[in-house]
Amino acid sequence: PFGKASPPKRDSRGGYGRMLREEWGASAAPVAEWSFDEKWRLLDSVLGLEVFEMNVTRLPPLLPLFREYEKGRKYFVKNARMSDYDRSCDGYYEDSLSNAGDFDKKRYEDIEYMRKMVYMNKTGELVEPSCKPQSYGVGELGCCVPGNQNRRDACLCDYKDGEKDIADLLMSHKPLMAHSQISRALTMPYDFLGEALERLYGQAMQLLGYKEKPGSKAYKHLTRMKNCSYMPPGGFIMWHTNRYDNTQASYRMYMYAVDVDGGSSFKYLSPEGELVEVPDFHGAVRLFSNTHVDAETGEETYLWHTVAAPHAHRLSIGFEILPEQMVALVDSCDGCWADLERQYNALSSGERFTGTLDPFMTT
Repeated sequence: PFGKASPPKRDSRGGYGRMLREEWGASAAPVAEWSFDEKWRLLDSVLGLEVFEMNVTRLPPLLPLFREYEKGRKYFVKNARMSDYDRSCDGYYEDSLSNAGDFDKKRYEDIEYMRKMVYMNKTGELVEPSCKPQSYGVGELGCCVPGNQNRRDACLCDYKDGEKDIADLLMSHKPLMAHSQISRALTMPYDFLGEALERLYGQAMQLLGYKEKPGSKAYKHLTRMKNCSYMPPGGFIMWHTNRYDNTQASYRMYMYAVDVDGGSSFKYLSPEGELVEVPDFHGAVRLFSNTHVDAETGEETYLWHTVAAPHAHRLSIGFEILPEQMVALVDSCDGCWADLERQYNALSSGERFTGTLDPFMTT
């Protein structure tokens, strides 16, 4: 299906079948010369199992967006550590740091449902919003600052037990906010940054063949930012699935700006439950799907993933992306189809991609 990734099945050797060309009967031509359908099958097969990563310097359509976005590094707060401002969610942070992958999924499922559905009143259960209206917007401090919630547990981290006051940090570093209800991280108000970045993302998608008109409902849905987060050291996003966040597709395109390559990372559980850690680097662009569909049963499963930044200041921005634009994006990158084929073939021998800092690990 074009909305959700379909992972291939493992064979008895633990890999994923014969080599790509042999399995599909593909021509001897380089992958870059294949048809759209062949390219998409290759890309979707990889995204059904893991992430695909490129450097933004190899992606001309995304460079204007990234150059504007990385200006946000000027808001990095020198010597800030998120653990100085909150200790209430240290247990969740430890789960994100751990490579054991043995976190309590039911607990995190419940937290994600409450904060993504109930507390945003998508279920219609709330009489009043979980965050006070005055906590939003330019110049405000965010829902997670003490006193800005209508519910005591509106945010994962309560910012009441740190050695330093989160309000003091935010007052002296506007327009930063403490507004994410599932992370120990900072955000910028949408009015300050969102419109410019969404406009540039829309322009990039148009360069990649997107035909919807600017201003249309479909265009607005596609170009709406899914995430724009600033994470000082000690920050994290809890284990979650984003199962409630899809509008047009489960596919995502994320970009990263960091001050220390390898000082933060994206972690996820593969469809087989293997924990995979992919270190961040400045200029990384990642494609992945948060929803997987079993080709035989039609059953949906969701990508468990988390982020931890023990040693880096980390900016991230994410959008939904459609299959046609994903293929066109890889087309724009010199050598990326060869990289993708190599990644797929490595899966056949039981190797797992873990990022450009440490390209493959054996499973």
